[in-house]
Amino acid sequence: MIPYIIKSFRGGISDESDKGPAGSFKYGQNLDIHGRDDVLKCASVMASIANTSDLIQFFVPASDGSTYAFGHMGSIYAVSGQENDPAVTFVYNDENGKIRGAAEWKLSDGNNYLVWATATSVARALINGSLDTPWAAGVATQDYKTTLDSVDWHTMAMASGSLMAANGPYVATIDYDGNFDPAKLNVRPGNLIKALLERDDYVILGSTRKDNNEEGHLWSWIVTALSWVQKKKIPVQGVNALIDTELKLLQGGDDGEIFYSDFANVVPVAKIPGGGQVAPGGVSVDNDIAIFGNYGGSSVSYTGIWSYGRRHKDRPNALNFPYRLSATTGGSTATTIGAVAVVNGHVFVSRGVMDDTYSTYSIEGTSGTTLANAIYEGLEFDGGSPHLNKLFESVKITTSPLTNGTSYSVKFKLDKESVWRYAILGNGTTTYSEADSVESIWTVGKAGKIYEVGMELNISGSSSPEIQSITTYIADETQVYG
Repeated sequence: MIPYIIKSFRGGISDESDKGPAGSFKYGQNLDIHGRDDVLKCASVMASIANTSDLIQFFVPASDGSTYAFGHMGSIYAVSGQENDPAVTFVYNDENGKIRGAAEWKLSDGNNYLVWATATSVARALINGSLDTPWAAGVATQDYKTTLDSVDWHTMAMASGSLMAANGPYVATIDYDGNFDPAKLNVRPGNLIKALLERDDYVILGSTRKDNNEEGHLWSWIVTALSWVQKKKIPVQGVNALIDTELKLLQGGDDGEIFYSDFANVVPVAKIPGGGQVAPGGVSVDNDIAIFGNYGGSSVSYTGIWSYGRRHKDRPNALNFPYRLSATTGGSTATTIGAVAVVNGHVFVSRGVMDDTYSTYSIEGTSGTTLANAIYEGLEFDGGSPHLNKLFESVKITTSPLTNGTSYSVKFKLDKESVWRYAILGNGTTTYSEADSVESIWTVGKAGKIYEVGMELNISGSSSPEIQSITTYIADETQVYG
């Protein structure tokens, strides 16, 4: 018997079907691959927190302890009590409509303000720390500034000592004394700024083209400079979002591509299967790793929170799909993701669900007490002989002692079948759940040239199976066809 052994899972989702970094696989969802032990186990479940009247475009964790959520029809909510049971409270509505950028900013008067932008105006509200009732009249000033260009995005970021806002081909600024300049920087001709990020003393800008050419640009600028400092072309249809971790990353275009770019190099590091894109507010950092709220791909199963990176230097950078939205597991189609944030270790995401005749909007978040059932699908394996038929006889699964109430199943495909088959246990069943066991044997008994093995992990509350290795045994004999 010849063993085919899978004993590492840190490589994440490969962009090829039959090869990739060590420990990579073809597809997975709701998997935690970044723990101390290199095992297959389940990540936290995404749960609906509250319905909202519109799609949240930006989350702003504020100095008063609340996280503010800004919607595409002008609604503003406060999310509080994030540790266990977050509460979502409506606090204000901007009658100017869609909120296109938001941030917190402190002025020289000593006050902290929430600042947000609609189509042509900037508004602000003094953060008073009270959520007992909606903001009192006079707390918010809707038309604080009114000279913005009417563009899709006024994404905001604190950088270089000022509050920056995208304003079409310009960067608008509010300085420490409250002085406003709608066109402090000009990146014409034909460029529209969509994403902003602070990096060291600079503001990093990501732009799209007004003429929809298949290109975007990355820019760096410091507020004391008369013009941009650096410029780098990105070979996709615009830069959608920027995020810095160990790596300097951006998501560009609508085909799920994630790029590394430091103005010297532009390297496509990963591509989300099925494609998709990320909104400017749809990125954050979860436990040192960049996360992306991807939507618009070819399959609803890919709408959710994807990650790219590594937790320690001796591990590979990996693409993973740790959080599938609860809406998609419930049978609805999540068509868009507006914003992503990580607050006190919990991931928050806003999404829109389109059914046959209406839309609903919601905020979801990771649970601190419950995990999600997970799926693992390995790479295609041909044993170095894709022309030979091979008899795949059995599979041995090695685990940590199985927690009572958890279970798992083994599945396989041959010769690129479209549907998975289930391996069976000695008693004829397809699910294993014997508490405290550390091994199980499954029968395959099928021949094929190309083999794929997968697993379904079933949780019990906060407990998950922990798979240490998957070993498939192949008969010594092979048959040559053709």
